[in-house]
Amino acid sequence: MAPLLVAAIDFGTTYSGWSYSFKHEFDLEPTKVVTKRWYGDSLMSMKAPTCVLIEPDGETFTSFGYDAENKYTSLVEAEEHDKWYFFRRFKMKLYNKNIHRDMELEDETGKKLKANFVFSVAIRFLKDDLLKVIEERMKGGVQPEEISWVLTVPAIWDGGAKQFMRESAETAGISSDKLSIALEPEAAAIYCRLLPMENNDQDGLLSTLKTGSKVLVVDAGGGTVDIAVQEVAENGSMKNIFKASGGDWGGTKVDEAYVRFLEDMLGKDTIDEFKRSNMEDYMFMSRQFEMKKREVDPLHSDKPVVFRISATLPELVKQRKGMEIHDLIIHSAYNNTVSIKADKLKVDMDIVRNFFKIQVDAIVDHVSNLLDPSNIGDIGAILLVGGFNDCPLLQQAMKTTFVNHTIIIPNEPDLAVLKGAVIFGHKPELISQRVSQYTYGVKARVPFIAHVHKDSYKKIIEDGKVCCCNVFDKHIAAGQCLIIGEAQVEKNYSPFDSSGTALGFNVYYTLEPDPMYITDEGCSLAGTLKVPIEGSGLARSVTVRLIYGGTEIEVKAIEIATGKVHRMKIDFLG
Repeated sequence: MAPLLVAAIDFGTTYSGWSYSFKHEFDLEPTKVVTKRWYGDSLMSMKAPTCVLIEPDGETFTSFGYDAENKYTSLVEAEEHDKWYFFRRFKMKLYNKNIHRDMELEDETGKKLKANFVFSVAIRFLKDDLLKVIEERMKGGVQPEEISWVLTVPAIWDGGAKQFMRESAETAGISSDKLSIALEPEAAAIYCRLLPMENNDQDGLLSTLKTGSKVLVVDAGGGTVDIAVQEVAENGSMKNIFKASGGDWGGTKVDEAYVRFLEDMLGKDTIDEFKRSNMEDYMFMSRQFEMKKREVDPLHSDKPVVFRISATLPELVKQRKGMEIHDLIIHSAYNNTVSIKADKLKVDMDIVRNFFKIQVDAIVDHVSNLLDPSNIGDIGAILLVGGFNDCPLLQQAMKTTFVNHTIIIPNEPDLAVLKGAVIFGHKPELISQRVSQYTYGVKARVPFIAHVHKDSYKKIIEDGKVCCCNVFDKHIAAGQCLIIGEAQVEKNYSPFDSSGTALGFNVYYTLEPDPMYITDEGCSLAGTLKVPIEGSGLARSVTVRLIYGGTEIEVKAIEIATGKVHRMKIDFLG
């Protein structure tokens, strides 16, 4: 039964937001999605900063977004902030990390809390905020069973990170059977594919591409740049045809480059102390830079860029360095490229370009490698989405480097993922195929073959048979195309122990296409699962079907003797 309402939460590194649409609205106009406007001081944005403030007891959630930023700066002013917990940009802690359920996060002053708690209170706030708006729109709101929730994650995340987000959402009060995980570049492509022509003034439109056309989706956000290669399929759907890739080249790296520039010029000790003792002013400067970062156009202007700084910074410089900030700049390597007057720091455009250059070059280089015909074949269009793709320098670099490709940039590229996630919730079949990032398999034993298998893995089991242990029994190969909803592999397994009540599986993954043993270099344990089995003996076979095409791996296990069916998911968190 189709849900009455689909609600999506885009949990970003830098900014987060929510959106929704009712089924009758989706049927009339799929891309018409309600998105909240967030307000902070003089700022208005379609997403709120991903910031969480928690009381000194470490248990009581206080505020999220701009409210959390403002409340924390007030606490800093009153010198009461040390005991409070303030977390920002913590989503990146799930990228390329060894994730476990009890992992902790450090707040801005180094204090630790459980990561699941921090993520879940943020998701709960976004969920409750959305429901409050729905209740105002409809008297009595909507019943929980009438809502389907969608949570976005980068396509380059591993199974553990996806599961961690799912469990955090469950802790936040979202029922697991009502929750879908959407991969961010997929969601963006769905949205842009369905955009009506009159709503997009670009020369190239995904909606006009013919079946079989290939599209490279570059989702450049605050933390990660997430890249997918898709093919336009029939009935408006999209097929992934190449495994997801990307890296941590997002917009926050530009902010870090600006801070490093200030440290080089004024001293790291000065900036560290400024952040410690003048948090309100530091956050003001961060916000000012964020706005300027989006406005600056290094392509059409060589004029110096003026950044607003806090009046307390020159005072601190004089206190720590024993000279005026103006004199310190003159005596630095930036003598001819930076000047200051009152609260205005004037910086030559060449230096500002360099704030962006490393990240832009990394993205362009990666896309260039992907576009090599030997990798993928002919790509017709490149779709740029995500907040960092608002950057004129990145847009220009993509357009000048890839002149033979149609570059598509939707209006408000930072909202493409959020709106696409709602569409995905209504119609998940719009993604009809995915590609496996890894080779997956299970730890198995097979009949021992002399001079083929390692002698050290030779084992005689209960019935006297000689087996080889630690074999990587491959189910899926890296780069393999997976049809959504279909079981790619069906294999039979028997227990090691005649009296065992469950058949345990360790699922492994690797980038290698054809590993022999689970101990081969590059093989890692993905997760575990246990299938209950009745009776006794070694002949109690279980047929296991692993369905890898979804955004999360599903398992269907059937006891052959009893016909009992067990549906489960691999536990990636141990």
